[in-house]
Amino acid sequence: MLHAALEPSAQFAPDGLSAFLARMLAGCLDIRAVWSVAHADPAAQPDSPCELLVFADRPTLNSLRKSEFLHRADVEVLVVYDGNQFENAWGGRRLSGSLARWGWRQATDELAYYDESRWAAHERDGSVVRVRRKAMLIWRSR
Repeated sequence: MLHAALEPSAQFAPDGLSAFLARMLAGCLDIRAVWSVAHADPAAQPDSPCELLVFADRPTLNSLRKSEFLHRADVEVLVVYDGNQFENAWGGRRLSGSLARWGWRQATDELAYYDESRWAAHERDGSVVRVRRKAMLIWRSR
């Protein structure tokens, strides 16, 4: 069981991530919130990596990059370090972006929506479509 200060403050948590979250939160005390972005949506593929959006700061991003014991292929961690800009904490390719470009909108304390751009699956002209996705809060500092 997670220590009371580390327990998720929301009802939703992806399967099998409690121990991972406890290790991450214990090692990175400046994390303010953790959201699940991919598996909160019913359209997510069951074998796709769990995607977490972590609200923290740039030193936390750097710390996570150096904490190889946390690096998992089945968990992608994007760190929002200035309230808007984000980068992935590990992985073979650098991912970066902004919540503004995602159209991030928090609907409630525990639910947010964002836009994901994808290649149109059935179009041959290389069209891009924007799909509205759901994010669920899984932990927030008290």
